[in-house]
Amino acid sequence: MRQDKLTLEGDVAKLGHGKVVGITGAMGAGKSTVGKMLAERGWKVVEADEIVHRLYERGAEGYRLLVDALGEGILDSSKNLDRGLLAATMIRDSSTTATVNRLIHPLVRKTWKSEVSESLRLQPHRSVAVIIPLLFEAGVEESFDGKVAIGCRESVSRRRLAERGLSPEAIDFWMGKQWAIEKKAQACDQVLWNEGSLDLLRDQVDRLA
Repeated sequence: MRQDKLTLEGDVAKLGHGKVVGITGAMGAGKSTVGKMLAERGWKVVEADEIVHRLYERGAEGYRLLVDALGEGILDSSKNLDRGLLAATMIRDSSTTATVNRLIHPLVRKTWKSEVSESLRLQPHRSVAVIIPLLFEAGVEESFDGKVAIGCRESVSRRRLAERGLSPEAIDFWMGKQWAIEKKAQACDQVLWNEGSLDLLRDQVDRLA
């Protein structure tokens, strides 16, 4: 591990001085939950999935780009973007997936970088966490002072995703787009393991925050 990387036992205290941390991990591992816990502890939290939701709102830049590229077949009867229909189309058609990634990923990256910069400008000593499921897959890991993986076993991920209503086909598709948690953990500076109680997860977040 490089000396300038963060470690759980020592250098993590430096996170209180304007450090920017990228958070990634397994699907269903609790990345958003960790983000909420960090926000409660005073961190600025930026979440890529939340940015995507904003970009998909009717009239937003992402919405316009996708409708121009894919047509109105991805809209519901109220002309809102149907995320379920779009996801189903992506699962069936790899070219749709490539189009969505090409159009949306740069917008997401531009947005979170802008929000991080604004947070540091306004509150330069406030720590910032950016939750990016595809942190390594998108090649943006060098943007951060430290990287944290939220982990759980694949069987636990699959169970949690199924409880959210995802079909086995959808789970296979989305998990196939991401690195395995073991690979992500090896590439990160810290790992928070989330298979126990919320109290146990809070204890780990306290050590990070």
